[in-house]
Amino acid sequence: MERYRLGKRTHFTASALVLCMAFVVLLAATILWGPSRKFHRHDDPEDYMALGQSLASGNGYTNPVGFWIGVPEFSRMPGWPTVIALGIRIAPSAAPEAVSRVANALCLSFAGAFFCLLCGLLGTGPKLSALAGLSVSLSPSLVALSVGGMSEVLFVAIIAIGLTVIFANQRWLLPGALLLGAATLVRANFLLVPPMVLVLALLIPSTRTELLNRVKLSRALLACALATTPVFLWAIRNAELSGRFPFACSGEGQLIYGGNNDVAANNLEYWGYWVMPERIPGEKDKVTLAREFGSELALDDYYHKKAVTWIKHNLSALPRLELGKFIRAFVPLPWAPNVATYGAFFCRFLLDALWIALLPYWWRRMNRGYLLFLLAMTITQIITTALYYGIFRFTHCYVEILFVPCIALGLQQWSAERAAQAQVVPLSESSALQLKLATGSASLAQTGREGNNHHQISSPSAGMPKF
Repeated sequence: MERYRLGKRTHFTASALVLCMAFVVLLAATILWGPSRKFHRHDDPEDYMALGQSLASGNGYTNPVGFWIGVPEFSRMPGWPTVIALGIRIAPSAAPEAVSRVANALCLSFAGAFFCLLCGLLGTGPKLSALAGLSVSLSPSLVALSVGGMSEVLFVAIIAIGLTVIFANQRWLLPGALLLGAATLVRANFLLVPPMVLVLALLIPSTRTELLNRVKLSRALLACALATTPVFLWAIRNAELSGRFPFACSGEGQLIYGGNNDVAANNLEYWGYWVMPERIPGEKDKVTLAREFGSELALDDYYHKKAVTWIKHNLSALPRLELGKFIRAFVPLPWAPNVATYGAFFCRFLLDALWIALLPYWWRRMNRGYLLFLLAMTITQIITTALYYGIFRFTHCYVEILFVPCIALGLQQWSAERAAQAQVVPLSESSALQLKLATGSASLAQTGREGNNHHQISSPSAGMPKF
């Protein structure tokens, strides 16, 4: 028990060091990038920042730079704007762009710190756990998302915190599930993950036995329900304001149409990717359509119908389009090559390669519950890619970043086996030398005995009676 407590304290110390080191590096990267640099007009970061400003000023969840100013927002999930709003309240005199970037740096630092703790709970020593945490916080792809003001950084932090709470103590399953469910307020498709984990656990015989032995089925169902509670409450808010139920966010039509059209299917530059619907030949620009339809939900319905119509009339083009989506999402090769993208994608390639190369070392020892979660996240990302479009940042945050604990455990096991093999060789040589010495001594003793017997037989008095 004392050794366990000592190890626990050591991992907490390592986690604190990761938090401090990562924040210093990320803050420096933010300053070098330009903390107050403006976001692109109508891009995701600007919308998140504007929603955060609206919340901080008490004007509710409305987008002052969107197409429908002054009306409730439905297309953006509230998790990241809420964090920005808290940052603006804490530092009201700072530029909102700077608040967004510094908040992201803090979230990414906490993500690394909790990944360090998570690796310790999954059986990795403090040094490798600290390296694993730093590899998350300083991932080039995540650093780029951090300074870019994107929401995926917060998503990774929530996943790390929720998993750490769940694996820290079996009694913390329910609060951990609720914490994990907060990720749905950042990425709505995470809604699929909790029920998928439960279904996979019940379908696989070995995990079904372990689940039912360790956790009651009713408790597992309650944990799954708690994990979906945050997004369910947000859907109720949307229903009260729009009269529709259930829906988490309204951008689904634009997303599916932007990823399933002639441009994404036939233009190599956008192959398998997402394009603004107004770039599709024959389509009107969004400003005109916004005036025509008058509401966000009506325009989203229009985009959804256009996507369904295109899919029905272009079934022969779908295999090629789907191939492009999965290449974009899962193959670690930059589509627009430059120094920065080559560096980021090389780190992605290293994660994938190490995860596969070390599989024989981590597979037997990794917690089966963690592997179920990784499998559920992978399936969710596959479904999302197939339906919508391929993009590396979702794959990196949903799948590749979860490879890190497996790699850390695999490196530890590989190092331990190499050390054991290194001790076996000198021991074998020493044993051989001892065996040779023992054989030589036995031979000499045998020779001495034979010589003594020969001397006794050849002696004149040998065999004669004593008088």
